[in-house]
Amino acid sequence: MSKKKWGLIIAGATIAVVLSKREWRERVCKEVKGVKQQADDVYVFIRDNRENMVAQAKEAIEDVNHLWKDISDDVKTLTRTASHMRETSEEAIQAAKEAADEIKLLKKQREDE
Repeated sequence: MSKKKWGLIIAGATIAVVLSKREWRERVCKEVKGVKQQADDVYVFIRDNRENMVAQAKEAIEDVNHLWKDISDDVKTLTRTASHMRETSEEAIQAAKEAADEIKLLKKQREDE
């Protein structure tokens, strides 16, 4: 048999067993009523506090948007700084190479004298 048929058979058997005992039926009814009451309470809570929850959600979304903007700005600044540091480093390396070449040239000139 397929899984669906087995599921229906097991569910049917479970329901039959529960319905056959009065105290189990009463317990199931009591639990279902409790679940219904909790669902009603949740509905009332959401209905009564909807505006506040929506306002808080909007505030949280705005905070997240501000954070993303700040992070984006920080990343742009870091990128510019890293680019500037790379350019400055390349210039410093080039200047050091030129200074080394000049020192070698001066040293060679002294040796030739």
